[in-house]
Amino acid sequence: MKVITSSINQGDATVKWFDQSIDYIEIVSDNNQIMPSIPVLDADALHLHDLTNGVYLIHFKAKGKVLYTKEITVQR
Repeated sequence: MKVITSSINQGDATVKWFDQSIDYIEIVSDNNQIMPSIPVLDADALHLHDLTNGVYLIHFKAKGKVLYTKEITVQR
């Protein structure tokens, strides 16, 4: 699966993916904050704003299984 992350600037990032089977995204940060199972519907990009410093794992899911994980690091 191909995933593109924009340059992360001032805590904002855009993540774009190219797999139509993705139906949910889950985000976990290194301080254990979790955004559980966000439905993507027909979307193919996610815009994240005001992220605090840290490492974020974005899990791309299809039918309940994680197909791919993208790591982004924010340093403001």
